Amino acid sequence: MSELTFLELGGKPFERGCNHGEALKVNIEANIDTYLDRFLASGLNTSAAIKEGNNWIKPIQEQNEDYADEMRGISEGAGIDLGKIAMLNARYEITFGLMKDDAQKFNAHHEPDGCTTFGALPEATKNGHTILGQNWDWLSGIYGHTVVTKIKNNNKPDLLFYTEAGIVGGKMGLNEHGIGLVENGLVSEFDGQNKYKKPFHLRCREVLEGTTINDAMATVLSTPRVCSANFVIGHADGEIINLEASPNAVSTHFPLNGLITHSNHFMDARHGISQMEKLNPSTLFRANRLDKLLRKNMGKLATKHYQLALSDHFGFPNSICRHIDESLEPSKQTMTNASFIIDLNERQMKVSNGPPCEHSYQTYAI
Repeated sequence: MSELTFLELGGKPFERGCNHGEALKVNIEANIDTYLDRFLASGLNTSAAIKEGNNWIKPIQEQNEDYADEMRGISEGAGIDLGKIAMLNARYEITFGLMKDDAQKFNAHHEPDGCTTFGALPEATKNGHTILGQNWDWLSGIYGHTVVTKIKNNNKPDLLFYTEAGIVGGKMGLNEHGIGLVENGLVSEFDGQNKYKKPFHLRCREVLEGTTINDAMATVLSTPRVCSANFVIGHADGEIINLEASPNAVSTHFPLNGLITHSNHFMDARHGISQMEKLNPSTLFRANRLDKLLRKNMGKLATKHYQLALSDHFGFPNSICRHIDESLEPSKQTMTNASFIIDLNERQMKVSNGPPCEHSYQTYAI
């Protein structure tokens, strides 16, 4: 079993950031290098990428002071320029903007984000709990440079989440009130129309900081977005809502008989022409296949069923459980960096550090 890095943070945002930066300096530097290589592969050179990072400092500060303070703390603790840290925290907007360009050029020799998610309501699960799950498929260069973080907050909910070193985060995770999040990358023809709106990773953090499901949804719905994304938000009281978000529209989707799955293409035509399937056709079968694998055990779904389904290799290497495609240039190679099974009632998150076909799940609790 490959151990994940674990950080337990407390205090004020700047202090938390300093501790993150000090502990993960080497990993942060590695992630910066990985993203600079990835941006360059799509035509954005290093100086332009760092300039774009600097452009994000003020918008992040204006939209969430605590997040900006934690970001500054990471910079201070790691001894790394704030512009590079901001670049990491806006890397979704930068990367997915480049993906939109690649899709419109139909640059098929490219392997983008391939996350597959699910949500299961109490009537579908053996223990009667609400469960969220995901395989997080992303750049292989990020593997080994991520962290599970537990935050003890004074004036906000306590959090447990997974993030990349240098990104305040989180992404996949939950809070003490039983609100949880998993998500998928999406690309629409309208991405990039709204400049410097609240970035994806900041929205994820605000979802997890919600004390109610209304709070959690509000950060997705309240303002226009730079890029598209799919947010699967669950509550321990037995509710799951899926929000497909493009820059100027949000559509809602709900579990069918207790189960919902999603991958990387829009299900609602109101978002315009979905772009990701041009780059990664596997999105068109992954959600449906995950639904089929899980639905045959409805009413008795348990960890063994989630792990088996998330380890599925149909369509290998671009399967639910993704493995590196060696035919791609290294900067664009992706893999399942981690797999998640989140029990919102137990306030517990199981994480495999790498493809779940090869790695056991480690359990973390708030």
